[in-house]
Amino acid sequence: MAIYSNSRLSTYEQCPLRFKYHYIDKLEAEIEDTIEAFLGKRVHEALEKLYNDLKFQKLNELSSLLDFFNDEWKKNWNESILIVRHEYSQENFRKMGEKFITDFYNRYFPFNQSRTIALETEKTVNLDSENKYSIHIRIDRLTLSGDNTYEIHDYKTSNRLLTQDEIDNDRQLAVYAYGIKKMYPDAKRIRLIWHFLAFDKEMSSERTDEQLENLKKDVLELIREIESRKDFPAKESALCGWCEFKQLCPNFKHLYKIEEKSAEEFLNDNGVSLVNKYAEVYEQLKHMEAELEKLRGDLIAYTKKEGIEKVYGSDVKASVKKFFSMKFPGKHDENRGEFAETIKTLGLWDRLAIVDGYELAKMLNNNELHEDFVSLLEKFIRKEENYRVSLRKK
Repeated sequence: MAIYSNSRLSTYEQCPLRFKYHYIDKLEAEIEDTIEAFLGKRVHEALEKLYNDLKFQKLNELSSLLDFFNDEWKKNWNESILIVRHEYSQENFRKMGEKFITDFYNRYFPFNQSRTIALETEKTVNLDSENKYSIHIRIDRLTLSGDNTYEIHDYKTSNRLLTQDEIDNDRQLAVYAYGIKKMYPDAKRIRLIWHFLAFDKEMSSERTDEQLENLKKDVLELIREIESRKDFPAKESALCGWCEFKQLCPNFKHLYKIEEKSAEEFLNDNGVSLVNKYAEVYEQLKHMEAELEKLRGDLIAYTKKEGIEKVYGSDVKASVKKFFSMKFPGKHDENRGEFAETIKTLGLWDRLAIVDGYELAKMLNNNELHEDFVSLLEKFIRKEENYRVSLRKK
């Protein structure tokens, strides 16, 4: 049985090549632990201790919980932990963690809002009747409140607050809701609850049975897409900065290669010299195209002023022809609806399939439409003046 997780699916969506390196090729890569990940882990540990002790009727004081957090921070800290934002120190992040725990403690004390069923779950549920695929259900805290309402709690330590729309369309906790529905058929209601600790804010969402069933189908479709793929292309994004396989990626492999070279070796590298030359010629062409476009405009203006169509040079002549192109109401034009109805009334909808401006203009230019049809369409036509400039030997 193939076991998937939301993070595994997200990795594929973010970059198919990283998915291949990690889950198919199973390449070993040195992963730098970031300060953000370190902070999140320590905060999760403190909140897990809080609720685990509560199951044994032990209510930790806030000071004790902070002591636990700080002890774990000191025991696990090492200098290899990456701090990307150099303007902030380890101490700044540690204090952030204290603030997250303090705000959470004060908001929910004495923690009797619901009964905790499980912490940091490690469950899997089947996604199909053939038992070919299953998915991990990893919940920070699962609780039960009145009237068989199950609550899935997720702690977020990032400095980004999601919108309600993003939460209502979030897949991670919705997948967990599908799992809880399977594990606990008595669930009358499942609430998805996000704790944005950096903002001392709780946000929630729910899914209907129909939404969960559609989610399962979408997940299975994505899994089948993954398993049927032959190629796994790289997909560049802002997340590349955190990728553990960056040195292997075709988008960055050359960058790592030249970073190790001396200044002289760098400039003599074939790739560097080629792209530098290409950029130089490209810039020259851009300036030439701009100059050519200006000369074209000047030439058209000259023929208008002189009332002529051909201009003669030393051994070439320029022919300047005026023509009109037809423009019809676009997708966002206020007349689009009326225009489409007129097309249907004229019986042209099936022929055009969609309102194809190019095809319609061709029909009008070739006099394929009855004059009565043309008169009905005229109100929608906006004619644009264009010029064609061509060069020939005299």
